[in-house]
Amino acid sequence: MDISFSSFSAFLAILWFLVYWILGGVFFAVITILRLGRIHKVRFSCLFSILAFVCGFGASVIGLSYSHNAVDTCLMEATSRAESVTAIFGCGFAGVFGAFLLGAAVLTLGGFIIMALSKSHTKPWLVLKDEEEEAEQEEEGENPSQFF
Repeated sequence: MDISFSSFSAFLAILWFLVYWILGGVFFAVITILRLGRIHKVRFSCLFSILAFVCGFGASVIGLSYSHNAVDTCLMEATSRAESVTAIFGCGFAGVFGAFLLGAAVLTLGGFIIMALSKSHTKPWLVLKDEEEEAEQEEEGENPSQFF
């Protein structure tokens, strides 16, 4: 890779990392809330951030290497500066975006594996409702509402 592809690869790696990290983080936060599961948040966050970085870097390098030959062919046929810019983005789009989608699939699968590894099997320290107290209220016929 020449210097222009290396700098563009670094830019794409940072961009893909941020997209993966933000959108993937929101996705797995919703999954955790819907499943009502307890996970070790710090463990999941650290491992997910590392996985998002690896996927972002890998997607940028693989995407640019896939599209390298197509971009070179289009650049040889370009006669003006505008055609050169169009050739870089137009001919390389399929390889770069395909690698992005592949990275997203790897991140999703890896995120579910990390979520399974980070699952907490211990009881929480703080219990908001006492089960014995609820059973006594039901036996006495008291109103179970906490406000009245």
